[in-house]
Amino acid sequence: MTAPPMTVSGWSSGAAAPHALPACSLIIPTYRRPVEIVRLLALIADLPDPPGEVVVVDGSPEDEGSERAAHWAAGTSLPFALSYVRSPTGLTRQRNVGIDVSTGALVFFLDDDCFPEPGYFQAIERVYASDVTNSVGGVCGALVNEMDRRLSLRWRLRLALHLVPKSVQPGRYYQTATSVPMALAKPFTGTRSVDIMTGAACSFRRDVLSAERFSSFFYGYSQGEDLEMSMRVRRFWQIIWCGDARAYHAHAPGGRPPGFAKARMEAFNRVFIWRRHTPTPSTAIRVRFWLDMAFGFGFEMASWIARPWHLVSLSRALGVARGTFAALWSPPNDHEPPARCEYVASFTPLDLQPIVRNA
Repeated sequence: MTAPPMTVSGWSSGAAAPHALPACSLIIPTYRRPVEIVRLLALIADLPDPPGEVVVVDGSPEDEGSERAAHWAAGTSLPFALSYVRSPTGLTRQRNVGIDVSTGALVFFLDDDCFPEPGYFQAIERVYASDVTNSVGGVCGALVNEMDRRLSLRWRLRLALHLVPKSVQPGRYYQTATSVPMALAKPFTGTRSVDIMTGAACSFRRDVLSAERFSSFFYGYSQGEDLEMSMRVRRFWQIIWCGDARAYHAHAPGGRPPGFAKARMEAFNRVFIWRRHTPTPSTAIRVRFWLDMAFGFGFEMASWIARPWHLVSLSRALGVARGTFAALWSPPNDHEPPARCEYVASFTPLDLQPIVRNA
């Protein structure tokens, strides 16, 4: 028997001025970043092309983010409808909460440390509007500070050792569970077809989200959940990278797990995604995949041996080993339940919401 939707609480405020893109909803998951979330809301409010609806989904145990955002909103002429939701913790859960409580035909996602430039939302909205066949299911923005960068030593070694295909293209996913970093691409105008999107700056048609949700497999500070979601969407829809939708990813330090936990999650989740989306790998693909996993452990160990005082490398090496052996010992379950509405919101109007004025 299907469980009834869970009620999440929060507050909401209508738009005080006409908004530019009424069909667009923006979802911002956040966790223990009260300063960052208010800074992002203020930036979006000043854009010439804000979305018609903004939904902040906060998984923090504290109220500080809600209080700061309410204080800011109470003194601002909002160009968009704003909702602030208290949610169960976990990035994928928070994104799914936002999907359920938002209303727009186009659903955008931004990390709370990702700052869109003027024209960002309109550029993506135009991609959908020009899609006369309704074949485009997802569009991602261009994180300009993460493009046209020198490949890391780890990636240069992977290429030299033939652990990944030589002809890798940014935005593509290969059967070796290799997702190619956007750093290889130079800033561009127009659009490109890709396999995967970054969750930091992406969007979907509402029609896509009626059939797909971010996977319930991922939890906590997720790794690879955006890649896995992209792989499911691209089975039936096109995914587009829009070079004119420019954003800056600041990578706020707060709310992230330590090296061991992050590396364990990366390794375990990578095996899960590979098993789900490469169900019948050839022997060559299988060997290359596991050699690459072993390389990840060896690279971190070599980094620690070279700098033994840098204990984060040792911690990451142990995390990779732990995640890999856990995946081998108990392979992750790849069953995905059908998408459904799991959350409903109970909102208090902002003018009835107690506001704590921060010093």
